[in-house]
Amino acid sequence: MKSLIKIITTLFSPKEKKKQEKIPEENLPVYNGKIEVDKYMEFKYIVVEKSPYFQFKTPDEILKILNNRNLLWIDVKNDLLGYSNEQRSKLFILSEVKGFEIQNMLPAKGGGGSWILVCFANGKSCEIAEAGEYSFDEYADEISKMTNLPVTFLPEYYNC
Repeated sequence: MKSLIKIITTLFSPKEKKKQEKIPEENLPVYNGKIEVDKYMEFKYIVVEKSPYFQFKTPDEILKILNNRNLLWIDVKNDLLGYSNEQRSKLFILSEVKGFEIQNMLPAKGGGGSWILVCFANGKSCEIAEAGEYSFDEYADEISKMTNLPVTFLPEYYNC
């Protein structure tokens, strides 16, 4: 199944200007590879971003440990990084991930928000979750410690 993830990685770029279609949970592809979670951390009230990129139905191995939360998890043996909730998971090849970025948008004319992205060795990135402003800031150190990858804060901007 790693080859399926690689194919998806090379065929689609989250930065493309194509219309991103929302995929209903019942139509999500199933990941049939092995998963052995080494480490994970829980996120409160932050949902998995819906897009056709890197997205799968949440594997049974992850459902067993979810506890009604969202999880960022790693499987070193099978070279996987995932971000999951009860319906959907974003799955990435761990060795291709070079870090994370957190972007905060402050409220002005519109509301605020925050995004966390996975950054790849090829210079591309993929949003994994969205929430209210500063929602991911408290998790930055824990993400870095768990994954041994850097977490970078992008400059804040106002929603004008």
